Amino acid sequence: MVAKVVLGESQAGQALGRGVDLAADLVATTLGPAGRAVLIERPFATPTLLRDGYAVLQQLERADPAEEMGLRAMRELAWRTLDQVGDGTSSAVVLARALLREGRRAVRAGFAAAELQDAFDRQAGRVIASLESRAIADPDQAQLEQVAAQAAGGDLSLARRVVEAHLAAGADGVVQVEEGRGSRDELDVAPGLHFDQGWISAHFVEDQETQSVEIANPLIIFHLGALTELGPILPVLEMIAKADRGLMLIADSVGGNALSTLVVNRQRAGFKVAAVKAPGTGVWRQLMLEDLAIATGGMVIGEQMGTRLEKLRPHMAGQAERIRITRIGTTITGGKGDPAMVRIRAKEIRQAIARERHLAFDREQHQRRLARLEAGIATLRIGGVTESEMAVRQRQAKAASAAVQAARSGGVLLGGSAAYLRAGLHCQEVRAGDPLERMAARIFATALAAPLGQIAGNAGVDGRAVAWQLAEPGAAGQCYDVGACGLRPESVLVDALPVARAVVRNASSTAARLLGMAVAITSRAA
Repeated sequence: MVAKVVLGESQAGQALGRGVDLAADLVATTLGPAGRAVLIERPFATPTLLRDGYAVLQQLERADPAEEMGLRAMRELAWRTLDQVGDGTSSAVVLARALLREGRRAVRAGFAAAELQDAFDRQAGRVIASLESRAIADPDQAQLEQVAAQAAGGDLSLARRVVEAHLAAGADGVVQVEEGRGSRDELDVAPGLHFDQGWISAHFVEDQETQSVEIANPLIIFHLGALTELGPILPVLEMIAKADRGLMLIADSVGGNALSTLVVNRQRAGFKVAAVKAPGTGVWRQLMLEDLAIATGGMVIGEQMGTRLEKLRPHMAGQAERIRITRIGTTITGGKGDPAMVRIRAKEIRQAIARERHLAFDREQHQRRLARLEAGIATLRIGGVTESEMAVRQRQAKAASAAVQAARSGGVLLGGSAAYLRAGLHCQEVRAGDPLERMAARIFATALAAPLGQIAGNAGVDGRAVAWQLAEPGAAGQCYDVGACGLRPESVLVDALPVARAVVRNASSTAARLLGMAVAITSRAA
């Protein structure tokens, strides 16, 4: 049987702290250019080398339930950061551990944990605002390559390949990283579209690891309005199923009997089908549906368009080479629309942009439509001499791609981990009259030096001494470059701002939550 055990604050805090420390110590070794990989045993297979914080923590378990809770908190933090920005997992864990340590010292000094939790939230906002004030909104190619190289563990050749893929795909394009077919990397670019709406139901998912579904050579039905019944189009669906074709439905919403019928056919009959919510809102939804329909050679069905589902015929559906749907987005590759019609549509959108000289929002929406219509899908196939090398390089390429995407959408920070240090020091310089706010600023200033200290420590240098050097007034505009073993202009190190923002916000949230723990209840086999 399993007995419940109640641990007091001191005992629970110590055990949970051991779990947090174990997680942070493991991922800390992977930070920076001098960081090393963690060797992971695999039953009946070759051991694998991992440098991604979340991937490392996935392999770790503890027998002590309280220690396991600390480990799980760090694993959840790493997953949340990875899910949001695709990088920064190790930095987030190291920063969270530092914040938790400093926060506990403040609690022992007499500050209330609940009040510190709120102060953490406010201070994290100030730090993020400081980071944003130093950001470069439009990074150039060299800066993107620096961001990619850092995320790829210093592999500059791979970083350049990733940036090449992103530039080839276009501003609103998509880069897909896949396993290669040999020792060399390959890049293919095809016409395609992407929009930020994922599958409506998780029952459509095929790949549980990536939470995605792919349909080759599908037919695409575009419906303007809600879809709750499939009765009017059942004959067409039967024809599609007999032809062994896949199907994607894009509508304002898909629910009721329509959704349940699709799920049942997917699970029991193996019908390759998925449903996605249409992009855009209001009047923009119809325009965006029409864009997608033209790009794939289909028609939008809806009473507002003068058509009804009962009149649907297979030739009215769009077609593409492949569709990939994840939890957060849909990518259509190789649309079969008439290129001449696509060019006419793009010309109409450009004219609409020219007309909207005074309405910035409308102009921006038209610009996004044009970017989507003219974007491409870049598929980067990562090669390697051995299976393990290919797997490692593929993970590095995915991290680099996520970092580049974040940098292009949200800007970059100069100085690498020195940017965290300076943001913390800047917020501490803003003197607050409230002792609680001063303590929170001091905690963050100390903790934000932790990633820099660990990166220097992995290179065999005293991290505290490096942090002290960079905190000097004369070191403004400089950073610590591991390759040069000394201070260099901050332009030599570049980080994606969205990654830094997610690291600070998520680490602060996790540390504040753990700081408020009073007792723990765990399970123990009796």
